[in-house]
Amino acid sequence: MRYRNTTREQMVKEFQKVRDNPEPKAVFFTCMDSRMIPTRYTDTHVGDMFVVRNAGNLIPHAQHFQDEYFSCEPAALELGCVVNDIRHIIVCGHSDCKAMNLLYQLRDPDFASKLNRRLSPLRSWLCTHANTSLNKFQEWREAGMKDPLIFSSETPLRRFVAYIDMEHKFALEDKLSQINTLQQMSNIASYGFLKSRLESHDLHIHALWFDIYTGDIYYFSRGSKRFVAVDESSVDQLSAEVRRFYS
Repeated sequence: MRYRNTTREQMVKEFQKVRDNPEPKAVFFTCMDSRMIPTRYTDTHVGDMFVVRNAGNLIPHAQHFQDEYFSCEPAALELGCVVNDIRHIIVCGHSDCKAMNLLYQLRDPDFASKLNRRLSPLRSWLCTHANTSLNKFQEWREAGMKDPLIFSSETPLRRFVAYIDMEHKFALEDKLSQINTLQQMSNIASYGFLKSRLESHDLHIHALWFDIYTGDIYYFSRGSKRFVAVDESSVDQLSAEVRRFYS
């Protein structure tokens, strides 16, 4: 009733504006964490984005699907980018992600055993679709956490370099979360039905990361090779990068 007596009238007006010709600008993948409210920190409204949420903001790699078996994530990519011709895909991770905290614990082989995966759909989901992220994290950690990571991007021949938390501001689990967020960009590019648009630069993939404790949102800048906090000191540079490479 509170909704009915307060925001309903305004929302109906917004629905009427986009009812016959919605023009969403992005497919937005993020975590199902109750603290993540993407329309707030992206300042978006009715009709602006397709939003897909799951545990850990994962987009499974295409290699996991055969024949007619798919999950909702590739279906959302097709609906957004093929059916609706959306040109931007955004993956947004966050700090203190419960799924990433659990993924960090899955370094323990006993905890990640087949028996435990059968008892826990969440562990099975993470072991199946986030194991690449965990492996990257562990190799990077064992090497001293200073070297950059290399990720494949829109095409097999394109790569981007990423330095993770060079200022050592975040916990290990949060570093893993940032690596996982970037890995999803590679996973998205694995789908054949997106290939032609990605190769022709008609479709773009971006990464955001949200710090739930400070309210800061970070954009992964390929020019800076790291997550950059979006604030007064960086917004002009980041905007110029987006206009130059992703318009």
